[in-house]
Amino acid sequence: MGADGNHGPGSSQGNSATSGNHLLVEAGAVPALRDAFADALAKVDRQLELAGNDLRISAWADDPVSADATTAFNNRSVDTAESALGTLQSFRRQLSTAADTLDRTAEQYRVSDEDSSTTVSKQEGTGA
Repeated sequence: MGADGNHGPGSSQGNSATSGNHLLVEAGAVPALRDAFADALAKVDRQLELAGNDLRISAWADDPVSADATTAFNNRSVDTAESALGTLQSFRRQLSTAADTLDRTAEQYRVSDEDSSTTVSKQEGTGA
């Protein structure tokens, strides 16, 4: 039991990732959705890799105007949570959460299908 009184890692998070709007997804659509999110994650990861190397700039000249412009540009592109890079990182976290949720949903559907199959098999075996 964790310090928060719940069992297992992540149990304190519970439904926090799904506490907002809900999207109902049919079982057959989950694999395609998961693939789409995985593809989007790969593309965002590539952009983050490129951005980490290429977005920051240095002052063009040794003067206050260049220094101010460099600071303003870097703040908007990489240095703050509201920057382009920060926004892309936030989007990546949201995509990852969605993909993880789809993985859990697929597992729940799988378990539910197994339970249903077991129930039907038992009923057929007893002639009920």
